[in-house]
Amino acid sequence: MVDIPPLMLTAMRFALISVPFVWFFPFPKTSVLNVFLVGFFLQLLSAVLVNLAMREDAQAGIASLMVQSQVIFTLIFSSIIFSEKVSRQQLIGLLIAIVGFAIFFVHIDRGGSTTITGFALLIGSGMSWAVANLILKQMKDVNILHVMIWASLVPPIPLFILSYFLEARRPVAVLLGASMETWGAILYLSFCVGLLAFIWWGDLIRRYSSSYVVPFGLLVPVFGLMGSWLLLGESIDALEWVASLLVFLGIGLCAIQVKAFETGGNE
Repeated sequence: MVDIPPLMLTAMRFALISVPFVWFFPFPKTSVLNVFLVGFFLQLLSAVLVNLAMREDAQAGIASLMVQSQVIFTLIFSSIIFSEKVSRQQLIGLLIAIVGFAIFFVHIDRGGSTTITGFALLIGSGMSWAVANLILKQMKDVNILHVMIWASLVPPIPLFILSYFLEARRPVAVLLGASMETWGAILYLSFCVGLLAFIWWGDLIRRYSSSYVVPFGLLVPVFGLMGSWLLLGESIDALEWVASLLVFLGIGLCAIQVKAFETGGNE
């Protein structure tokens, strides 16, 4: 998105799916704190950490993979908080994924394409997403559409402030100068990615065991890695491909169960 810098773009995404619609949709039947925490962890903190990682030279494809550490964190947190059982297969998957992350870490330290700071920020983003998953999971009998619309009120102002100091001191001029293609992309990212995808994800997280839902997140790094390589021309060296494969395999073993629809814990 050449016309609009990343933090401003993210702020616009959430502003477009919240400000026009909170007047027409009632506040969800849950606490203000729950809605705020979903907005903070899922939409604000996770996005900020990814954007900061990109500023630290983290490549888009690697970023899309590392953020999926949320799968591992979600499984660990769910087993502790909701007593969801972790199978032997999931434990093996955790170990394989950890080996992949370790390869990334060692490779970064020896001059890989992503800095240690960028790596840590991406892991933090994954952890933030996992915390939001837990908050969504404990919400019962709520309308996820209402939750996402009201939670989307949380990110815009902090993101606009960060964008002002880190990206553009003339935000109005930047927005007015954006091309029609850019505005089309913003609308797509707002309503298809920022609203519909989060609604479906949140509803699945609430209804099913975490070990069943999280594999769908694995589609993100697949398209992210291949897209950045094919479309953006980003170079990913052999060791990063091996590490990516290990992480993907490990997360897949964590998430994909034979009895996929069997919920765990207190569900």
